[in-house]
Order: sequence, then C-alpha cells, then structure tokens
Amino acid sequence: MLWKNVAKNNKKETMESSTKPTTYGSIPSSSNTTSRTSTVSPPSWTWTIIASVLMGILFGLAFYKSHVYEPQMIRGQFLFQKFVMLKVFFGAMGTGAIGLAILSMAKIPQFASARNLWRPTATTRGWLTGPALGGFLLGAGMAISGACPGMVLAAFGAQCPDSGWTILGGLCGALLYGLNAGRIQRCILDKGPKGPASKSVYADEELGIPYYFLAMGLGMVCLLGCVVLETLIPWKSEVPGRFQEVMASPVCAADSFDFWNCPAWPPSLAGCLVGSLQLGTVLVIQTFLGSATAFQVGASCWMMPLSTDYRSTKFPYLHQFATPNPKAWWQLWYVGTAVVIAYGCAQHHDDLGRATGGVGVPSAFFGGLLLLWASRLGGGCTSGHGLSGCAILLLQSWIAVPAMFAGGIAVAVLWQYGVGGFFVPS
Repeated sequence: MLWKNVAKNNKKETMESSTKPTTYGSIPSSSNTTSRTSTVSPPSWTWTIIASVLMGILFGLAFYKSHVYEPQMIRGQFLFQKFVMLKVFFGAMGTGAIGLAILSMAKIPQFASARNLWRPTATTRGWLTGPALGGFLLGAGMAISGACPGMVLAAFGAQCPDSGWTILGGLCGALLYGLNAGRIQRCILDKGPKGPASKSVYADEELGIPYYFLAMGLGMVCLLGCVVLETLIPWKSEVPGRFQEVMASPVCAADSFDFWNCPAWPPSLAGCLVGSLQLGTVLVIQTFLGSATAFQVGASCWMMPLSTDYRSTKFPYLHQFATPNPKAWWQLWYVGTAVVIAYGCAQHHDDLGRATGGVGVPSAFFGGLLLLWASRLGGGCTSGHGLSGCAILLLQSWIAVPAMFAGGIAVAVLWQYGVGGFFVPS
C-alpha cells in the first residue's frame, strides 16, 4: 500500500538523521541537530524567549481557569471522584495530536527535527526500568503531593497551600537524580528489555503507517472522549464550591459567558488551549511540550561557576542542563510566566490561597521529590509523556502513561480506604 511505502521512506530518513544517544540520553546541542537536519536553523534565543513567554501566558491561564492544579482535583481523579484532570488531558492530547498531524502532512522540517531530538528518550532506557517503573513512581508522587511538575507551578502562583514545598521537593528530586545519573543508568535503566525501542521508537515506524494518519485518528478519539466526559459529568458540577455564587451569575451563563471574569472554564476547552501550544513549541523551539526539564535546569544551575572541564567530568548529567541551550532552558520562561499569570488570575478572582485541601508539608515535599526523580527515570513527566510523547506516538510513552495512572490509583486506594483522609471534596 502507498502509506507503507511512505512510512518506510520516512522511517529510513528519520533513522539516518537522528542524533546518536549519549549515555544519559542527553539534550543534543542546536548545532548537532542542525548538522543532521540541514533545512532547520537552530532556534534563536530571542524568539525562544518570546514564544516561551507567550505560551506561558496561555498555559497559566488555562491551568488556573480549569482548576486542575488544585490538589484535591488531582487526588480525586485517582479515586474517580473528579474528572477534571482527565478532561484536560484528553483535550490537550487530542488538539496537540491533530496539530502535529497537520505539521507532519505539511512536511514541516521542525517537526522531524523535534522527533529526532526525543528519540534518545526511548533508546537509552529499558521499557520496564524506564517508563514502566518511572511512570508508576511518578503517579505515586502525583497522588501523594496532589500535583504534577506542570500543575504545581500554577498552584504556586495561586498560592495553593503547600505548593512551595512540592516545588522544593521537586528540585531536590531532580538534583538527587542528576548527582547519581551514571549509577542509575548502569544499575537500572540499562537493565531489562528495550522492547520495540530496540528497532522502532515510534508507533508509525513499527506499524508502517504514516504518522499523520495515526495521529489524526488519535486526536479525534481524544476529543470524542472530551465530549463523552463533558456530557456525562457537566463541567460546572466539578467547579470548586467556593465559586458557587459567581458561577450562577450572568458572567458564567452560557449565553453571556465572560471568559475573563468567570473564574472557571470547561476543562476540555482549557486542555485544547494547552494542546495548541504544541504548534509554537515545535515551530519556534523545535521540541515538544514538557515542564520537568525546568526543574532539572534549576537544580543544575548551581554548578555554573565551576569550570566546564570539571563539571563535565564529575557531573556530566547536570553539566548538560547547566549549559545554556534554548531547547532545554525555554521551560524556565514558560513555567515562570505561568506562575505570574496564575497569580494574576487568582488575585483577580479574590482566590489567592483559597484552594481546598492542602496535602501537608511532608506529603508535599516527599511527593514533589518523587515526582521529579521518577520523571527523570521514566524519561518524561505528565506533560512530556502524556501530552507530547503519546501525541507523537512514542512507544515508551504509551507504557509510561498507563503506569502513571496505575501508580496514582494504587496510592489513592490504599490511602483512602486503608488510612483515610486522602481526598477532601472541594
């Protein structure tokens, strides 16, 4: 069939142009990527910062208005008491997959460059020791902390209780992983089967079907999932109770909806807005959405005053993140802007610090530490694997995401029904 010939040629070109993975699955430099994809110029710092700030505005706005960042929304999802997180997830993955399918059909070179950049994520780790174990621990960390690496930044901006401790725990988790990356690679990630990644990294390569065909189908299925969830569980029924009065006012009525003054949006719509950011990320920065790398960069910058030779020899994993690179550092402006926007939204709605149910300092810190350590082990966070990896059909992401939900559900059920007090309805 025609698509099999197209996919075969695409696979050959992708494999030939891919960046050879290093021991740790490092971030290729702009020059390395460009040398293998001659039609793509490296991203400039100026446009990277501009795009990151603009995307951070939309990211912070969408996460605040959906209220998916609130700890009890996340914990409630793992007990199937709340479905805000799943609605955002489906909306973001669906819109992102369709947008990326269009880029693929248009043969936009930045899309191929970005996929090559992500290839080492799969080739440097076994599927059991990487995405399965890392995803399970990431989900456990989400349930414990009531956060994820992206959502916690919006939570911090809105002054959600204990969110600062989750961020501190995340930085410690990233630092702990970075200091021991070599040992972790040898003792954990190199063990176990590579699975399909030993031959094909992406599902379209494995199946011999064009990427855009599969991605478009995935996107439509996810958006259909949004419609089903919103039909079964109307979005207004899940808005935090503190907004009941304003949600009944004209600014939130269907025929006079005010997107700025209504304190909540349909989560599926907010998710679609997040998913649309994939276009800017690919076209300008030549990578895909994620947020955990911001923690790794932040946990690595302390070593910048050290000599390049010393840090590259003693701490090679941390060194690559401490070295300025727009394809990694863009997340600093992205998440930093999201914090500011979430703060502004919460202030506008007189909602600073009013989110229901903080998880407590020990859970926030330990959960945050586990979140980031597991994200690095598994090769991605909820955004990296869930929104981006699945949308680009990275096979290991389709292992990591079910493992993440399994880890979160296991902790939630054991905690709620074994100890009690895990979930506090808002």
